[in-house]
Amino acid sequence: MLRPHALFLSVAILLGGCAIQPVATIRTPAPKPGTAHTRHATLDWVGTYAGVLPCADCPGVREIITLNKDHTYEITTQYVDRGDQLFRRGNVFSWVDGNTIRLEGVSAGPTLYRVGANRLTQLGRDGKVIRGPLAARFILKKIAKTRR
Repeated sequence: MLRPHALFLSVAILLGGCAIQPVATIRTPAPKPGTAHTRHATLDWVGTYAGVLPCADCPGVREIITLNKDHTYEITTQYVDRGDQLFRRGNVFSWVDGNTIRLEGVSAGPTLYRVGANRLTQLGRDGKVIRGPLAARFILKKIAKTRR
């Protein structure tokens, strides 16, 4: 039978081997001259963005994304011509680089967006801007704040 201190030491060693490794910190390079306006530190990125994104089997997808200062987001989605049902989900987002965010917790659908002046541009799975005749439809525009 193990002595109490030997048992404690065995458990400590076992649990120490299962420790979660820290997430690597993403370091972004210093901005190039003339590009500082694209950095998230200088952008007014907090707010709500809306647009109608392309859809493979419907006229479009109305999407509203709200980015909060505490790095949380909420997405409201509605399929055009498929009733009034709204789908809401939210989680946190992280900065991939100075002007690209990743929506965490999204199991299906796009997760990368380029943040620009008063716009969010949905990126392809490869992290690149979508090109072609529908490229402009992948841009969500910032909604002006209303005063009450």
